[in-house]
Amino acid sequence: MKNLLLLTLFFLAGFTIASAQPLLNEKKYVDSLVHLGLQGPNDSVKARACYLLSDFWSYSDTAKALHYLREGKKYGDDHPYLQAVGAFYEAGYYFDLDVDRALDLYAKSAGLFSRFGSKESYVFQARAWRNSGALYQRKDDLTAMVDLILTKAIPMAEKAGEHMLIGGYYADVGMVFMNKRMHPKAAGYFGKSLAYYKMARPPLHTEVTTLLFAVENYVYMDSLSLAKPLLDKAAALLRPFPESEYNIDYCNAASMYYRSARDPETSMALLQRGIALAGKLDKQYKLNELRFHLFELHFDQGRYEAARKTLQLAIDETPVDLEGNRMIYYMNMSQTYEKMGNLPKAYEWLKKFNGVRDSVYPERLKSELATIESKYNGAEKEKRIIQLQAEKQEAGMRSKNQRLMNWLLGSGGLLALAIALLLVIFYRNSRRQAHQKLVEIEQQQEIKVVNAMLAGEEQERQRVARDLHDGLGGALAGIMIKLSHQQRHQPVAQLDEPIGQLKDSIGELRRIARNMMPESLLKSGLETALRDLCASLRHEDTDIEFQASGIRADMPAAAQANIYRIVQELLSNAIRHAQATKIILQCIQNDHVFLITAEDDGRGFDPAAIAPAKGIGFSNIQNRVKYMKGRIDIESRPQEGATINIELYV
Repeated sequence: MKNLLLLTLFFLAGFTIASAQPLLNEKKYVDSLVHLGLQGPNDSVKARACYLLSDFWSYSDTAKALHYLREGKKYGDDHPYLQAVGAFYEAGYYFDLDVDRALDLYAKSAGLFSRFGSKESYVFQARAWRNSGALYQRKDDLTAMVDLILTKAIPMAEKAGEHMLIGGYYADVGMVFMNKRMHPKAAGYFGKSLAYYKMARPPLHTEVTTLLFAVENYVYMDSLSLAKPLLDKAAALLRPFPESEYNIDYCNAASMYYRSARDPETSMALLQRGIALAGKLDKQYKLNELRFHLFELHFDQGRYEAARKTLQLAIDETPVDLEGNRMIYYMNMSQTYEKMGNLPKAYEWLKKFNGVRDSVYPERLKSELATIESKYNGAEKEKRIIQLQAEKQEAGMRSKNQRLMNWLLGSGGLLALAIALLLVIFYRNSRRQAHQKLVEIEQQQEIKVVNAMLAGEEQERQRVARDLHDGLGGALAGIMIKLSHQQRHQPVAQLDEPIGQLKDSIGELRRIARNMMPESLLKSGLETALRDLCASLRHEDTDIEFQASGIRADMPAAAQANIYRIVQELLSNAIRHAQATKIILQCIQNDHVFLITAEDDGRGFDPAAIAPAKGIGFSNIQNRVKYMKGRIDIESRPQEGATINIELYV
């Protein structure tokens, strides 16, 4: 009976750690495990107690964690199951110390547990694969994380029948898709998570956190009717615990909901309530996040002095170490002072913004240019060396053959003629082989040079777009601020039109910058970027129909950029030169083959006339197709439209 009681206490302690519930009495918990580790009824209980102690101390005292890990191994080395348990907790010890070693140990642990068919072994395998996913997230490999959770962790949790674990793992996947702005997919996984929570009794903070993330995701989707029931449920769960820190998260999510629902008063009341609780509980990070949201709300409502004070608190009370954060704060402060009519202060904060920007971009620009130049110069030098070697080899071969021919001329008869003939054949073959080798070498070097040129072109596009937006855009904004100030205090009728033109110019400059490096290509992938491109070029005189199939999101970034530029040039040619009224664009990916078909009803042209014309646009298309080892086929006649088929390898 005593042994049964000890094992029950141990199981409860282990479940507490596994489910990550907060410990109400840490000292009592640690003391009970120390007692079991010393006086447990058998080696299994002692080993497990030591492993749990190692896990407990791994968050605060790595020396103690390592001590108990070694003690547990002493008891478990002769037991295969305990070896699997030991590998799991050893991986936990290295979780924050050595990511690659922790990954190897979790894989080892899962493999050892796979030999056993118990519910507990399934739970350990699920946790091992989920923790591996978390480590891949640290390595910024979200694809590997999602794959491990969906194909490894969740199936093991289903075998164990642990609905709470399954719900938590689906919530993890939902968070990944929400952070990637794939909100419909995220909503599906949050829904699965909450459905499994209904079949279990998860800890309060686990269910509330998932509910609030789901609310924020629905707000991003403008699906307020779906967000409201989840928000109300979170409020009901938190009502008995008014001092819980999770009320701060509730206030943040609820303020987002009511701001999107056009209820700024309720949104502001929630933000102020959350700020008061965050200050009371000393949750500085959450406090600053709420303050920035309050600043945005004040700004939207035209309360610029209140917005300025709120933003100043955020700047003063939280260190802003990242240049990107400083740029956001300073630019928002400049815009706030501009709205308040304090142009000197607006200009002062704009200079701070430019100072932070200038401290970041010049070094980055130098690095990018040095890389491009190094690649290009290296390719040119290598090409020249290979050419000199080929010329030397060819000259030596000519000299050798010439001596042979002079010697053979002294011989007469048919034998001399036959030998001379054989030597001529050999000479021609050797020359042909040398020429062919030189052509192959030149082709390889040409590909390398094109590669460097294309990479340099894309980086230069990014630099120019960034400088246009941040440099010239900032300068024009400063000029407009000064002119607006002058017009406000000393009105001059002739300045109204230049100020309007300046505003239009700033908008056009930003449009050009976005076109040079589309944000949708960086954030949402190739298919979305192509769809946005077609929409931006479509107008009343030209209809563009876009059809896509199988375009993969994991395509290399360089390949996506090249395909985008090819399509951009095709559509531009069809609109500007062919004056087409109808364009059909098809983009299909089949494994590593990417097919582009552009068909228009324009004026058409003679394909044979393209090569001599050597237009920059079509030359760019040919270079990019050659770089991607593809081919291009053109079907067109004058006044009969054109169909261009391109096959690429990604």
